[in-house]
Amino acid sequence: MKRVFHFLAIIIVLPTWLLVWLEKKFNLGIRMYVLWAQFWALVPGIVGSFCRRAYYSLIFPDVSLDCEIGFGTFFSQPWGVIEKGVYIGPYCILGNVILREGSLIASRVSIPSGKRQHRRSKDGKILPADLSHFEKVEIGPHAWIGEGAIVMASVGEKATVAAGAVVTRRVPPGCVVAGNPARILRRESY
Repeated sequence: MKRVFHFLAIIIVLPTWLLVWLEKKFNLGIRMYVLWAQFWALVPGIVGSFCRRAYYSLIFPDVSLDCEIGFGTFFSQPWGVIEKGVYIGPYCILGNVILREGSLIASRVSIPSGKRQHRRSKDGKILPADLSHFEKVEIGPHAWIGEGAIVMASVGEKATVAAGAVVTRRVPPGCVVAGNPARILRRESY
């Protein structure tokens, strides 16, 4: 039954994907992509859930049918991987991210494309975002990212990022981190 609903959602989002495909083909930027990513983020209920998953499955290289993308959540960049069993809570903003199997992302989490998206000019002015400096952030299998965390570096397998933490350095597998900047509180042995 899930495959039937996914197929119907693909039909619903297909026209928006076509506009994004044309934008990419003619190298016109990502404005159309962002427009529709934000639009599908705001469709409520089960219809929205299926439409978000369908939209990203048409654009991203790999999106499992067995994932959940919460209301108000969108990917700011047209690239990502969402593996089996991933849960992304409501109101998250994600950049270039790889979400490995079973990872859980709580509400209001921000995972930008690394921590070096903006540079300064020689006279100290902040420059616009430069896509060439964006990094892929990987959230390892069965990792958990707590409410309101900001994650700018990869998180290892079965690691836990506490609510409100600001991750600026890679989190090793099995570690629990908290704070701003996030620091290791303990290492779990699995």
